[in-house]
Amino acid sequence: MSEAQKQLTVDPLEGTDLKAERVQQEAMAPVLIEPVVERLKAERVQLRLSRMPGWGLVAGGYAIDRVRDLASAHSAAEYGTFVLREAARARQKVRIGLNGARVVITVLGPRRGQNRGIGMAQLDFAAGLL
Repeated sequence: MSEAQKQLTVDPLEGTDLKAERVQQEAMAPVLIEPVVERLKAERVQLRLSRMPGWGLVAGGYAIDRVRDLASAHSAAEYGTFVLREAARARQKVRIGLNGARVVITVLGPRRGQNRGIGMAQLDFAAGLL
């Protein structure tokens, strides 16, 4: 029997030392909780948005959006990809809409918990987009 065949016939759990206590400890591992974000009052959000040309508050106050018309559909798709990449780096939730050369960027705030709505993190992210 070749070495490869021997490896295939070996039980993968044979040599592991699983004890009930260890399994329970792993099952009780800490769960990651979203960081607390500062929720801003509506007046502060509006003040900040007034200094961000093109950005506006979406009805309900859970998001901000901006419409950009670019030179071509290809440019709009490239810009949408850029925004998605930046959102992943900044851990922000965004929605991108493409229609020809028009791109709609929506930055979403948390919708659950005490801190739902637009906060400084969302405003800073949107302001940083070119």
